[in-house]
Amino acid sequence: MQVGRPLMIARLGRSCIVSNLQKDWIRDMRGSYRRISRSVVLIGTALIVTAAATPAPESAIRWDAKNAYLKCDGAIDGTIAWPSAPQAACVAMLMCANERTLSAERHRRLIEQIRRVPGCGEP
Repeated sequence: MQVGRPLMIARLGRSCIVSNLQKDWIRDMRGSYRRISRSVVLIGTALIVTAAATPAPESAIRWDAKNAYLKCDGAIDGTIAWPSAPQAACVAMLMCANERTLSAERHRRLIEQIRRVPGCGEP
């Protein structure tokens, strides 16, 4: 069947409009994906930075770590346990006495606790 010239031009025009709509839609979707992926990356970065800046809880710090002095106040007050072995407890207590600035009351309680550990000398 032969199509007349006016009908052919109308079909061609309609296909160009559809093609342009498809291109616009694809461009919009690519922009949306880019914005979403950028947002996900920024949120992920913010979560990582927040997690890195948040200090570990005192109970998660090991007694042989560089920041073990952070456990001293809790250990002296009894909310965190001293190491179970007497020698390790003595080392931790002496570290607290020497490395941590303590109030007079906490220092007094620490000295009492040190004296209860067998074989642990005076700070």
